[in-house]
Amino acid sequence: MNIFQRQSNQSVQGRVQTSLLDKLWSQILPELLRTRISWLFLLTIALLSVASLAAVHVCGPRLFIRQEIHLGVGIVILLTALIPDYRKIGAASIAIYGIACVLLLAVLFSPAVKGSHRWFILPGGVDFQPSELAKLAFVLTVAWTLRMHRECRDLRKLLVPFGLMIIPMCLILVESDLGTALLFPPVLYAMLIAAGARFRHLIAIALIALAAAPWTYTFLKPYQKQRIIALFTHGKPTKAQLHGNLYQKQQSEIAAGSGALFGRGLSGADEIHHGLLPEAANDFIFAVVGSQWGFVGDIAILSLYLLFFAACLEIAGNSADPFARLLVVGLASMIMLQAAINVAMTTGLIPVVGITLPFMSYGGSAVAADMLATSLILNVAMRERRHRSALGLPTP
Repeated sequence: MNIFQRQSNQSVQGRVQTSLLDKLWSQILPELLRTRISWLFLLTIALLSVASLAAVHVCGPRLFIRQEIHLGVGIVILLTALIPDYRKIGAASIAIYGIACVLLLAVLFSPAVKGSHRWFILPGGVDFQPSELAKLAFVLTVAWTLRMHRECRDLRKLLVPFGLMIIPMCLILVESDLGTALLFPPVLYAMLIAAGARFRHLIAIALIALAAAPWTYTFLKPYQKQRIIALFTHGKPTKAQLHGNLYQKQQSEIAAGSGALFGRGLSGADEIHHGLLPEAANDFIFAVVGSQWGFVGDIAILSLYLLFFAACLEIAGNSADPFARLLVVGLASMIMLQAAINVAMTTGLIPVVGITLPFMSYGGSAVAADMLATSLILNVAMRERRHRSALGLPTP
């Protein structure tokens, strides 16, 4: 390739980038801001992001700076994913799903990090967690598959969405990521209910799964079994337990409870400053929030998640496109269920399963996935508003 061809290619790439930016600023963003529900979405995400930075700062200045970068990249991802129509993304869902499964398989052969094969370590020390992409790919593909409601009325047709669930779920379980794997079945059920599946079929499948649950227990890692046993074991924990599987749970409860009603301010609890709570910035960020802002702060954060979910329900309810409705239901269920599991884990209601709090926990992959999910929901809200306006229907 000579110098003139290179210059020509660079010129074409520059024009494409300029065209996309012009479309974003002149068409996408004005349309987004005309959508009433998007304001509630953006305000909710902004408040959760600010709370994330305040909580992560207690865990270390270096983590705070990196989280600022993660959020900056997440905002770019959010805006970029608004450019293509969500239907075009849905049409490519099978390919995205295939790529995600290949990455889940490949990560099993990567070097172990913290005893698990969950991350690719990229140049520059950047880590990438394929399971975050797999969650979104799963929701996209199932929504695209179930967009014809009548397919869900036949029990045999349910084999396809359940098959789409089993593959990534099993690969994630092999990684030793129980928390993420637990998200898949209830999210699928939420989407199937929204798609019109028969309740008797879903109940029958759930009963079969419950009957097989004791058998799957044998495949858990020893530390995962001990965490489950510890939750249901009454009496005072042994010294070995306090220094083992119960340590994180105990320290999390101490840190969260130390904030009492109004918290101890931005400095947080001493357990966090002295590093006594492992993974404080990741899985146990809600305990940091409790130590900073107390019970009042916890309620405020939970209220933001409820506002987020309520906005998602409004968008899904106003969507005339079955794919749009199922996509929003799946993504909203994924985020809310993940938040519920994390909060329950942090407060000691369920065993420690290792799962992040959406929009709050430290981590590049998690923030990117959360922002991409939010962008897809806003993509639906924005374009469904235009579609309803063209049909002469009331626009939200």
